[in-house]
Amino acid sequence: MNPSATNAPFYRQRRIGTLQALRIPLGMPASDLLTLSERADSLYRLAKSITKPDGSIRNTYDAREPLKEIHRRIKNQILDQVSFPTYLTGSIKGCDYKTNATLHAHSRIVINEDISGFFPSTSADRVFNVWHSFFGFSGSVAQCLTKLTTRQGELPQGAITSSFLANLVFWQDEPILHARLAAAGLIYSRYVDDIAVSSRSFLTDEGKSEVIRQVYGMLLKHGYQPKRIKHDITTSSERMAVTKLAVNSKPGLDRTTRSRIRAAVQAIEKRVALGETLSFNKGAYPQTMGLVRHLERFHPGKAAPLKKRLLALKNACKNKPPHTETE
Repeated sequence: MNPSATNAPFYRQRRIGTLQALRIPLGMPASDLLTLSERADSLYRLAKSITKPDGSIRNTYDAREPLKEIHRRIKNQILDQVSFPTYLTGSIKGCDYKTNATLHAHSRIVINEDISGFFPSTSADRVFNVWHSFFGFSGSVAQCLTKLTTRQGELPQGAITSSFLANLVFWQDEPILHARLAAAGLIYSRYVDDIAVSSRSFLTDEGKSEVIRQVYGMLLKHGYQPKRIKHDITTSSERMAVTKLAVNSKPGLDRTTRSRIRAAVQAIEKRVALGETLSFNKGAYPQTMGLVRHLERFHPGKAAPLKKRLLALKNACKNKPPHTETE
């Protein structure tokens, strides 16, 4: 991929051609890296298992040492040396789901698509392609890195390196898709497994179908399936959302979320009114303050009085005689 292409990711450093050269960024002799790569599958623990509303199960994993330290080095020394285009917003420094939603603010129509089982569907072969073809590393280096960053032949969700590799699985075709849609006046973005395409002008039914055809074409070409129950098309006459943030104007939290945050503040006030002395370092109070700060990021005017109420409670409680704190 041409590094000068602004819509394509590119690697800024020299290619790694030998396992002896790989030991420099990873800080481990080549023989030890090979040994670690062979037993990497056994060095993960299940961090969380969630049953989603559609009945599917999402498992996240955490690497154990010494694999976790090697993951840190792979991220810091290799993956952080990739320049990513603005349409990729997941787990990239300076970007998050708000950044992603902001790209689509003030649109007239938004098309949302989701990739089904994205991480489990990202096979070791696809990860090898990233290391070998995108980064340009030799076959032996790419094979070692693939074993170090996959679990049982799949990309493990939750590992330090996984989201960065997930951003690169479409490196050959995503820039082309982005450029083609941009030429038609459309905005494309991907937040890990969430794809959004929006338009600030009218889009015919044929135009919508063509957008979906192109997105599905890229996914199917690489062996991924769209999660059709997540397929969603909304217009400015209703609430439009990207990565769960409203984008009819500037990105914002939905009414239900805002109500839930207000209720959390009221619950804290009620507990204090009933005589509880809460901990301000753990438990319900800091969790609620975190929710208010989250609200503040999108709706500072609505968050300000809630934050003021929580701080007033904290100051009032500090002036009371000490009691045993509760969470």
